[in-house]
Amino acid sequence: MYNWCGKLVSRWPVGTILAWVAILVVVITTAPTLQQVAKDGEFAFLPENSPSVLAEKAFREAFPADKTPVVETPADPDDPSEKSTNEQAQLDPLGSSIIIVVQREHVQEGLTDADKQFVIEELEKGLRQIQERTAKGYAAVPMQAADPVIPAGERIIRGIWTFEDPRIGPLLQSEDEKSTLIRVELATEFLDRGNKLVLSRIEALIEAKRSVMPAGLDVALSGSATVGRDMLVAESESAAKTDHYTKVLVIVLLLLIYRAPLMVLIPLITVGVAVRVALHSLRILADWGVVGLFTGLDVYVTVVVYGSGVDFCLFLLARYKEELDHGASFKEAMTKAVTQVGAALATSAGTSIVGIGMLVFTEFGKFRQAGVAISFGLLVALICALTLTPAMILIFGRFTFWPDVRQERISASSSFMPTSSFWAFLQQQRWLERGWEWVADIVARRPGMVFVSAVLLLTPLALVGAVFKDHLSYGLLSDLPSDEPSVMGAKAVQKHFPSGAVGVSTFLVEHDQFDLTAPATSARMSETLTSSLLRRSEELAVADVRSQSSPHGSLVPAKKLSFRERTLRNKAAYDAYCSHDPESKRKGKLMRLDVVFETDPFARDAIARIEDAEDALRLAVAEHAARERQRSADQDSAAEATDEAATDESAAEPAPPVPTAADLQFADRARIYSLGPTASIRDLKNSTDRDQTRINIYVSVAVFLVLMALLRQPALCAYLIITVIFSYLVTLGATFLVFRMVTGPDFVGLDWKVPVYLFTLLLALGEDYNVLFMSRVTEEQPKHGAVAGILLALTKTGGIISSCGVIMAGTFASLMTGTLAGMQQMGFALAFGVLVDTFVVRPILVPSYLVLLNNGTFGSLSNFLGAYQPKPETAPQKAGAA
Repeated sequence: MYNWCGKLVSRWPVGTILAWVAILVVVITTAPTLQQVAKDGEFAFLPENSPSVLAEKAFREAFPADKTPVVETPADPDDPSEKSTNEQAQLDPLGSSIIIVVQREHVQEGLTDADKQFVIEELEKGLRQIQERTAKGYAAVPMQAADPVIPAGERIIRGIWTFEDPRIGPLLQSEDEKSTLIRVELATEFLDRGNKLVLSRIEALIEAKRSVMPAGLDVALSGSATVGRDMLVAESESAAKTDHYTKVLVIVLLLLIYRAPLMVLIPLITVGVAVRVALHSLRILADWGVVGLFTGLDVYVTVVVYGSGVDFCLFLLARYKEELDHGASFKEAMTKAVTQVGAALATSAGTSIVGIGMLVFTEFGKFRQAGVAISFGLLVALICALTLTPAMILIFGRFTFWPDVRQERISASSSFMPTSSFWAFLQQQRWLERGWEWVADIVARRPGMVFVSAVLLLTPLALVGAVFKDHLSYGLLSDLPSDEPSVMGAKAVQKHFPSGAVGVSTFLVEHDQFDLTAPATSARMSETLTSSLLRRSEELAVADVRSQSSPHGSLVPAKKLSFRERTLRNKAAYDAYCSHDPESKRKGKLMRLDVVFETDPFARDAIARIEDAEDALRLAVAEHAARERQRSADQDSAAEATDEAATDESAAEPAPPVPTAADLQFADRARIYSLGPTASIRDLKNSTDRDQTRINIYVSVAVFLVLMALLRQPALCAYLIITVIFSYLVTLGATFLVFRMVTGPDFVGLDWKVPVYLFTLLLALGEDYNVLFMSRVTEEQPKHGAVAGILLALTKTGGIISSCGVIMAGTFASLMTGTLAGMQQMGFALAFGVLVDTFVVRPILVPSYLVLLNNGTFGSLSNFLGAYQPKPETAPQKAGAA
């Protein structure tokens, strides 16, 4: 097949180039934009059976309206100034929001009347105008006074809440009275690109009002929609920077290494075409529903394809130069080069494609999509390298190696470098070749010492990687720079409100035997669950609980209400916290509680807090069952008085009865659902932890099988896998230590995506160099003997493999130019890992082990471990033999 490919390209180089140009034009002109087919977010890619996903479904079924239940608050007939309202009874735990933080710092007193007047007359009034004139869209167009009023159903802003609202207003005021929040509820998801429009208008409003803002007052932005906007902007900026610096680094490294402009241009054009064809083809396939894409995936495809694709081209150029050195014509050399290097490149690329392709077996949607997209990109790059690269080389002819311009029949030379300028001097001195000969000589004389020294040197880093491999960050805010608006806004919120206020956790308690259709019954249960959590608030790190019996929570001082106000409040709380919609299949079976924790909802220990709260709620259900059983057994007047007290917030709480075994069994059948960022992060962690284990096994087995097809030595293939896994742990440890030192006390762990992508890419791509090295070993051993063949292969492949490793590390390092912490960590880890593999694993750990294996160090185990067994007809002749 490769001989046919080489002959075809050699005969029709111009036609081959035109064919690729036509393909490029077609895919670019027909592909949709990335925004049209890509999916945003992290939690949207969780498996369908994730607890948080099931919790969202349960919530929507329990409260089936498009938004949280609405309560009509009629105007008081005795107060004509009071207006009727028709808004949400409580905040939607599934919706996105923008939080405007109004705060006054460095003063003893709290917000003044002037501050509050500014909030209502300037900010809220401006927000109402933005609400009326802002529809769902993507363009951040400045708002004009003449903009039309948008119909209510098309508005992106669903509700605006301030401290004046009688139902949730108390929740928006800080206990120290130095801050108040304006909550803007949106009709979109928090990572919807349309949020950029409303956020830009709100930011413009705040800037315009600073001239009339009371002195000493500060306004900041927070909320999930703000975080989502900043994440999308950072991803877009990072993608642009990475794409730019990838090309710059590849150009610089190729020029420094080879000093031949066309040898730089040919791989760049090849890989550039491969990347464009791959990315636009993926968009077409995504538009057809064949594959899925997420925002930011193109960055990883670009970097990996550039790194591997340039390697493919350089290996082909090296073989082409070798054939020319042996006296072949341009077309003959190209045909032979494609024929001979095609199988090696296909095996090398196949290792990467198969290894990375194992990501399709993961649970997390982003990993699956990355596995398909990156593998597809590598396949396109391989095809380009075997067709487009040879065609361009033949078109450029004898100018390919300019300034080394020679006749068609090129005399043999000892290295793959231009013969002019600085590199000509290096060739004459043979420094590069002598350097690899020196390494081979050390490995030959002291293989055991070299092997042990390398292992001992790297083991401390490997131990750090093994110990801290699960010390990961799942927070969105920790991935953003500290000067982003959402990060500063979150810090402003946490100064005046509990840390958990930026991400309230919602719990749904459901039981098939609940009967909560009567408000009085559900109020008793709500009181039991709420008081049970608050009694253990210190143990559970609970700052506040909002429920039907306490809709404003325990932090808001209770105030005396009129009968009408209490009636309206109780009805609103019942609608918001208890499922009783006639159309819901969960009618009377489900109750909601909102819990504010003392801890940051994005912190690592927040997962343990939410799990403890679930256990506490299950015990509270048992306590409720015990109370109801005791109440049913009591039919006298005292029981009636207790019943009335349960609905009166001023009544004393009865002593909790001790649950029986039957009560505990009843509670075990209850279903506890968790909603909110911490619940989603828990599912993300659990899902990716399972994926990490799965990928470690699948990728290792897949790469092992590819190596077996080439070497047919199980023990030796296993060792090659182990060396790369060792370099993975070394890289993980180095990355952890570097970013811990750079970030300082704010370091919360490596980004959760780093271990999975690092293991997959390092094992799949790292084995490429082992495949190429071992291919040369198997070629040289029959000619020169077991040990001499290893050392000769090390010397001959040292220059080209190390050059390719440096180039690949450079392309990965371009990820560090992004603004997202996770992308910077990924760039450092991949670059460091490739360099470790290039300069430690492949030239030291693998050759030294092979020498030990073939010089009899392992005794009778050598054959089992994969020592070279020469065939009688190919064994090298001993000196003096007949």
